[in-house]
Amino acid sequence: MNIAFVIQAFIEYAVKHELIDSSDSFLFEQKVLSFLGVYEEKLLEKRELSYEEIMDNLLFYAYEKNIFEPDTIEERDAFEAKLIDLVMPEPKEVKKKFLKLQSINPNLATDYLYKLSQNVNYIKVKRLKENMSWSYHSSFGKLMMTINLAKPEKDPKDIEKALLKQIVKEENKPLCVICKENEQNYDNARMNLRIVPIQLGQELWHFQYSPYQYYDEHAIILHDFHRPMKITEKTISYLLDFIDLFPEYFIGSNADLPIVGGSIMNHDHFQAGKYHFPIEKAETIYQIKLENIKIEHLKWPLSTIRLTSSDAQTIKKCANKIREHWMVYSNKKLDILANTLEVRHNTITPIVRKIKDSYQVDIILRNNRTSDAFPDGIFHPHADVQHIKKENIGLIEAMGLAILPGRLKKELEEIEHVINNKGLLSSNLDKHKVWINQLIQSYEKIDDIQLREEVGKKFERVLIDAGVFKQDLSGIEAMKQFIFSIIL
Repeated sequence: MNIAFVIQAFIEYAVKHELIDSSDSFLFEQKVLSFLGVYEEKLLEKRELSYEEIMDNLLFYAYEKNIFEPDTIEERDAFEAKLIDLVMPEPKEVKKKFLKLQSINPNLATDYLYKLSQNVNYIKVKRLKENMSWSYHSSFGKLMMTINLAKPEKDPKDIEKALLKQIVKEENKPLCVICKENEQNYDNARMNLRIVPIQLGQELWHFQYSPYQYYDEHAIILHDFHRPMKITEKTISYLLDFIDLFPEYFIGSNADLPIVGGSIMNHDHFQAGKYHFPIEKAETIYQIKLENIKIEHLKWPLSTIRLTSSDAQTIKKCANKIREHWMVYSNKKLDILANTLEVRHNTITPIVRKIKDSYQVDIILRNNRTSDAFPDGIFHPHADVQHIKKENIGLIEAMGLAILPGRLKKELEEIEHVINNKGLLSSNLDKHKVWINQLIQSYEKIDDIQLREEVGKKFERVLIDAGVFKQDLSGIEAMKQFIFSIIL
């Protein structure tokens, strides 16, 4: 395909999606031609191309001309980001427009940044369409299941190493994948990233969207400084301030300890979005109504206390009282120890949303202690379910949305073939061997729907393993005593 024609289609795409003004088309076309070293090509045809067609042709041309190498997904993503950055509004323009729209209506501002992030393929729209998703009806209500093909699987031990790794600060260079310096950093695949500033707790934070989009309008709220995750008294204040700015979003924080925290722990950040998670519909085991706050113990696999109040100060005070009590709480009968040898194990995963005129805060109690019997974590997916999910159970999974590794798509297809055709197990399926033998005992033939149902059962077990107070008589009673010790 004629490269000049493709570049013209690229410019027309930029105009159509309001990345540039039509009056500047010639200027930007010359900019792209120069970037790719195209000077003598003649325009032979004219028709509209899709974004994928445009990029496939531009990347093929650039690789053939040795403008980038090697031809890997990472290098292609990085070069694509540099190409689209050529026809994007400058970061300062995006910030200015976002803040102007926010002053009118916060939804206008988030809609603008979300649409921009999709149109420049910072949010990997095409790859997201390849993800698998379904629902599973557990004993705790509906759970949402996804196999995410865009997200690499991480080992919890690697996440902990990243937290401990010594870093060297270089001027204007990002220290991690979510630092503000990723915007306009020519050395990575985020040249098409745009972020905007917001104020939380009288501190500077930044709002951006996640390229993986595990759910609708999946946003990352990162602190201006590269500092480790830490749940403190101010955390709830940050979250409430965000909800005041963007009341149609939820916001939550991963826990601040390895094993029970998220996949990025070396930069303080929250996750937000316009999405409703299964935990929101969890039933109530019991509730306590005080003067201006309602406290509920949820029927949920992870031990969760829900607070609802129209008064921000009341809910903030109660949430921090729970956090403080949990930090020092131990129950040897239930394997819960707050500390061992001065190492802290207790923390929380907080979530905040607005329900009409009231604030709603879910506080999930977490503990990251290990033992000889459970070296990966007493309240972490146990060994017999790690073939499905080994990673940390962070904020998103804790709310009932499974983010399962992309490898499972192919592995489930192979498992179905093995069971239905009495085939031999490949080494790729060794991790599933015990599970496959169990399935063979239950199914003479198995189809895709049944296999997904079995994966859902495994994920339910994953969440149950992560709960500190189990949903049995002793666990419910212990949780009740913990709650009453706070409010009395």
